[in-house]
Amino acid sequence: MSTAIIHVGSLSVSDANSGAANTAANILVVQAPTKESLSGTLSNKNNVNTSGHLHSIEIHVKSTELASHYDSLALASLVPSLIPGGTLSVHVVAEVDADGAAAPDMGPITTSFLLAGLKSESEQRANNGGRIFTARKADQLAMNNRNNATTNKLNLSKTKVKLSLDDDDDDNELIDEDDLLNGNTIKDGMLAPPPAVDVEARAKLNADDCGGRKACD
Repeated sequence: MSTAIIHVGSLSVSDANSGAANTAANILVVQAPTKESLSGTLSNKNNVNTSGHLHSIEIHVKSTELASHYDSLALASLVPSLIPGGTLSVHVVAEVDADGAAAPDMGPITTSFLLAGLKSESEQRANNGGRIFTARKADQLAMNNRNNATTNKLNLSKTKVKLSLDDDDDDNELIDEDDLLNGNTIKDGMLAPPPAVDVEARAKLNADDCGGRKACD
């Protein structure tokens, strides 16, 4: 099996107008009638294991049902069915609704490619006036490089940084405030307090004009 074609909403095989939409042995055609059913269309469908075996996946949806039936998150569930380097394309079939609006917002398609890890390749205008958006899954080499980069990043994040909360060494170099207040003498290299000053003797000395010498005659 090489291709899976998914018809979303009310779109039928004839409406899709796809040359690949047939019952050949290498093609799987499935229907996703609701938005919620899109993500599970390739999970054990008809007891066929599609995981990692498909070369391409095509999603066909009417332009008038793009907003209501296309699930941007569903592609992430479909990508594992693709081989590395496989393609996924979204075919928007042009259809004018009752209000005459025929140009819906295509933003959800490109967003879904990004969310699914796909690389956008092209946007083409189909013969029926619709659009075809194509994206590709990373090849094996790119996937290996990505996995290695992720592994290296995880290893770096596991690097342990040991922080020491023991401040004893720092305390050894600090002066004990209690010793300073208590007027203790030299201890462990600390300076002794200044000697006591006889305030009364100093006052008498300052009052003597001769500075303590014998008075001049």
